[in-house]
Amino acid sequence: MKDRFGEENRRFQWIVEKGGKLATLYGFDQVTTPILEYSQVFERTLGDDSDVVGKELYTFEDKGGSRLTMRPEGTAGITRALISQKLYNDLPQKYYYYGPMFRHERPQKGRLRQFEQFGVEVYGQGHASSDVETIELASVFLKNIGLTNTTLEINSLGDSQSRQNYRTALKDYLSQHVGRLSQDSVNRLSTNPLRILDSKSPQDIEILQDCPVLSDYLSQASRDRFSFITETLSALQIPYVVNPRLVRGLDYYQDTVFEFKVSDSPLLGAQQGTVLAGGRYDGLVEKMGGPTGVSSIGWAAGLERLSLLVGGLQLVPEPVRPVAVIPVPDRPASGSPSSLAESATSLTRIHKEALTICAALREQGIRTEFMHLTQTASSKSQLPKQLARASKLNASHAVLVGTAEIQEGVLTVKDLDKSTQQKSSLQEMVQRLRAQID
Repeated sequence: MKDRFGEENRRFQWIVEKGGKLATLYGFDQVTTPILEYSQVFERTLGDDSDVVGKELYTFEDKGGSRLTMRPEGTAGITRALISQKLYNDLPQKYYYYGPMFRHERPQKGRLRQFEQFGVEVYGQGHASSDVETIELASVFLKNIGLTNTTLEINSLGDSQSRQNYRTALKDYLSQHVGRLSQDSVNRLSTNPLRILDSKSPQDIEILQDCPVLSDYLSQASRDRFSFITETLSALQIPYVVNPRLVRGLDYYQDTVFEFKVSDSPLLGAQQGTVLAGGRYDGLVEKMGGPTGVSSIGWAAGLERLSLLVGGLQLVPEPVRPVAVIPVPDRPASGSPSSLAESATSLTRIHKEALTICAALREQGIRTEFMHLTQTASSKSQLPKQLARASKLNASHAVLVGTAEIQEGVLTVKDLDKSTQQKSSLQEMVQRLRAQID
């Protein structure tokens, strides 16, 4: 968990804006769901033996006795919304989303316990062409934010019968090596042996080198579907690598699964290069209490990891430079009460005029900083400090507003880059500034 400011925050916003605009081109609408859900939303969908449910959920009981969980991912909550709002009566539905997720996992580079994701979900499109289009969207998204060196790894988990046949063969093989498996894998052997394929334990990885390959157990329909996907990806010139060990970590996946990886990035650390991942989960809606036969596919990308990679590419535009409006108070003629009163009246008039100018500039879409006086006592000695602060804010111009400007009906405009100044009407200044912005 961390705070974000300045450039890092701008990178996040830029990535999200890029993703949202692109998803809109593909026919997606934005969806938002609560951060808090009833715990069963995730416990029913992610799998009781998954690391997410077993070790990583932030779950608590509220004052009313309800068990609530801070969402660890986006798919389950959006699927719950599809069911509760009966959106399955008007399929297909295509959504994109972004926001914070929460997992109590071991922090890594670009992975935090509160992290942000951008993702998409498609409901009601079961043809393999939907898989291709969803993967294509992911590929174009990564390229649009400057990540052109990613590798797409893809696999098919097959239909339910294919997975059952493979599960039996894999369990038989691993049972012969149970004494050498990690404790987590021993526990999974009886509940969901496919999860062992996703193990990061060195001892498990060694054993898995010679295990049965899932593709040998696919039904003909699953083989045909996967062939269509890979051939169409080739036709779209989207390079890929078939990874027969790729299974993804959540229970609801079937058929197509995929990951986009950055290999050996010093920014992410060795073997921690997955930046976007997803797959198909046609049975999820039914599993959560919705109707049968609702096809689903989607993907998600971690914004922290994308931000780390994008940070070195210098693609995020610099923020628009502001214009600083500086009220310039009169120096009191003397310390007499009447002189101080007159000076205060003048200062009020100057502030009103300066704030009016700020409002006019902002109405024209010009970013404007009003330079508030730093002390109650008014003095022209503040002007150098205000100009220095305007330069620190990277202002392009400073607009000086004092009694002389008000009386003459003009503004003093300083170009802070060229160290020049000139008199100008408000309309003339706005035209020049708008021309620079456009």
